[in-house]
Formats: sequence, C-alpha cells, structure tokens
Amino acid sequence: MSILSDARTLALAAAILAPLTWSVGGVVMRSVESAGAWEQVVWRSLGGALAVAVLLAMRGTNRAVVAVRAAGWAGIASMICIAATFVIHVLAMNATSVANVLFLQTASPLLMPLLAWAVLREKPHRLTFVAVALAVAGLAPIVAGSVGGGNFTGGMLALVSAACGSANVLIVRRLRNLDMMPVAAIAALLAGLVAAAIGAPSDVAFADAAALMLLGALQIAVGLTLFFYALRHLPAAPVALLTLLEPVAGPILVWAVIGEVPPTTTLFGGAVIAAAMVISVGATAAGRAPVARPT
Repeated sequence: MSILSDARTLALAAAILAPLTWSVGGVVMRSVESAGAWEQVVWRSLGGALAVAVLLAMRGTNRAVVAVRAAGWAGIASMICIAATFVIHVLAMNATSVANVLFLQTASPLLMPLLAWAVLREKPHRLTFVAVALAVAGLAPIVAGSVGGGNFTGGMLALVSAACGSANVLIVRRLRNLDMMPVAAIAALLAGLVAAAIGAPSDVAFADAAALMLLGALQIAVGLTLFFYALRHLPAAPVALLTLLEPVAGPILVWAVIGEVPPTTTLFGGAVIAAAMVISVGATAAGRAPVARPT
C-alpha cells in the first residue's frame, strides 16, 4: 500500500472517530446537576485546554509557538470560531433537546461541499451532492419540529454554532500544513474565561466539574486532534459530512443512558440523515472523493 493510501486510510478512520468522541457530550451535560450552561463551558473548556497543553508540552512548546505565529490572522479567526462554537454549543444543549441541537448542527457539513468548492476549489464528487440532498430532506422535519415545539432559541443557537464550525473547517483546511491544536487550546481558554466571568464555576460540585473536564479532554484534545488530522489528508467536504455520525450516535446515547426520548420528527429526520452519511462514508472509503495533497 502506498504512503498516500496509508494516509488516506488513517485520515478516514480519524474522520469517523472524531464525531464519535464528540457524541458523548450530551450524556455528560445532561448528567451533571450542579452546573448550568456557563459553568459547563468553563469546566469543559478548562479540561480541554489542559489536556491539549500536556500534549503540546510532550511534543515541544517551541513548535506550538511557531504554529500560532505562522497561522497569523487566519489563526485568530479560527480561534474565535472555535471559542464561539465551544460556548454556543453548550448554550444550545441547555436550551433544547440534545437530538435537536446535534441534528440542527448538521447545517455545517451540509453546506461544506459548496463552501469548499467556492473557497478551497475542492470540487465534490456527484455522490456528495446526493448525500447532501438526502441530509437536507432529513433536516427539514427537525427544523419544523424544533420551531413548533417552542425550542426556537435553542435551534437558532445550534445553527449559529454550525456556521462557526463551517468557517473553522475552511480555515483549518486552508492552513493544513500547520498544527492548529495550539490555536484550539487558546480558543478553549478564551471560551472558559468568558464563561467564568458570567457563570459561577466555583459552585459546581467536584464530581460534576471532574466529569466536565474529562469530557473536554476527550472532545477537544482527542476529538479535535483526529478531526484536524483528517482535514490534512482529505478534502473538507467528506470530512465534514462524516461528522454526521455525531447527531446519529449522540441522541442514541442520551436515549439509552438518560432516557431523553427524541421527538418523532427528530427520529425520522435522523434516519434519513443516517442514510446520507452511509453514502458519504461509502464514497470516501471507495476513493471517490479525491485526496487533496497539502500545498
């Protein structure tokens, strides 16, 4: 197997594993009792920032400083997008059901094929558009159910989070020769400081704070590392579409552990989105989505 094929296989595996690490967030956020939305942001961000800092220290802090400087203004934009996503995602999770948040955030990967084509000049395979069309069909009843169920604020927050996520994917893909994890660590600290100024993190029980910090370590240090690796070796569109694993796995975990039953519209839409995900995974695994070499 060629080096390029090895990189493609590892990148595909990373793109699949990343959203699976993110899917446990709903279970933890629903389980903590002493932490509100802002407190969850604080402890989750702190855990993620500390875990990334440890990883960076093991690899050498000089490399991290060089990467941040090399990223320049684009790195600052990525930092803002990541920090905003950390905050808004948790606020959305606390404003509506986990299933609605996760499925509404599929707006990000749905838009990515067109955005990547326009911004990065990465032309998607025709099967990618089939997957997007199916996912849009699944998203429609979820949006309708969210508005009709009185969860409009949570739904809008989820969509804003999706927009920030889309922008960050484009930036990270364009800067794929750089290590963006130092930027993610700074973003986590920024999000934590903003939330700490608004919330009351000292009032959170030790067990809840520890659970949130472990969640941050998993989702940020592990999940983002995998996601950024995938973006180094695969085009933005298939990597983004594979994040649809999160809204498929997340509500199932919450349903099984917490007992939060998703609305019927969410279940129906999720089944359609799952079909779209299968098409995307199959096309990428078969090599139909071209591997873009870093430039």
